[in-house]
Amino acid sequence: MARPTVDQIRRKELIQATMIAIHRAGLAEPTVAAICKYAGLSSVSIVNHYFKSKQDLLECTMHELAGDFLGEAALRASSAQTPMARVLAVIDANFAPSQCTPEAVSAWLWFWSRTPSSPVFAKIEHATHRHIITELKRGLTDLLPASEVKDAAEGLMALMYGMWLRFALDPEILDVEAARRITRDHFVLRLQANKATTVLFE
Repeated sequence: MARPTVDQIRRKELIQATMIAIHRAGLAEPTVAAICKYAGLSSVSIVNHYFKSKQDLLECTMHELAGDFLGEAALRASSAQTPMARVLAVIDANFAPSQCTPEAVSAWLWFWSRTPSSPVFAKIEHATHRHIITELKRGLTDLLPASEVKDAAEGLMALMYGMWLRFALDPEILDVEAARRITRDHFVLRLQANKATTVLFE
């Protein structure tokens, strides 16, 4: 594997600094000065050397977040040996360490809040959502009746997003293991309820 270039390293540093700046700024828009400060740069003009504009930097940051998330899901799902393991792998990807840092949670919330007014952010969010829903459906298809698969996938996604929202609203309660356990338990209970209903009406 080729070693990253200086430009690639610097771009990565600026993206990480953008996430920190978003986290520190709350729901306000981070300034270029703040981003440069967290990247350890003394001149704001250097951002324009690596990105077309501040908006380009923000869009690249969301792309990076989404790419890391999808990478976690693909890596874990690819090693799953059963349909149930595939669904659990996607759940685990949502609560992977890389996705649940305070900075990542704040950045996701910030981008979500601007998705309705930004076609670019909306496109990234919709593509990410679609990929994760597809992964969930691949596992759920062999576990639930076809009529329940879509709702089950959307329900799991809503629960995971809800956990992230709670983290963002109150970082003090950020308990990744509890969120992971609650989501897994919800999934298992859904399967158990389906089996019980099937037996009841047979």
